Amino acid sequence: MSLAQRFERRLEGLVGGAFARVFKGQVEPVEIGSALQREAVDKKNVMGNGQLMCPNRYRVTLASSDYERLEPWAQQLTNSLAELLQDYLDENHWTSIGDIEVYLARDDELHTGVFGVASR
Repeated sequence: MSLAQRFERRLEGLVGGAFARVFKGQVEPVEIGSALQREAVDKKNVMGNGQLMCPNRYRVTLASSDYERLEPWAQQLTNSLAELLQDYLDENHWTSIGDIEVYLARDDELHTGVFGVASR
């Protein structure tokens, strides 16, 4: 089972079918998870000892409507996204300094269905 599938099942366990109804045609958590993985790949650095180091803080910027839909589940969602990303790093034998943290932020200039990911 892929990381994305495990992530979807974890979310289903958290809030049941609510996610399926809420995210129809909008930004879906699995899309965010994939974007977080791409961000980790894009921002990884090779350290002096050959170890691959990735950022540990990730901000997901959402359009107002998407943010408002996700906000009731923000804590559960960001925890699950952080776990997904940590699993991804572990599977690739990459590391980060500190625990992985994921935050949601609103951007009133984004259109519904559009989001961004930034890390540090």
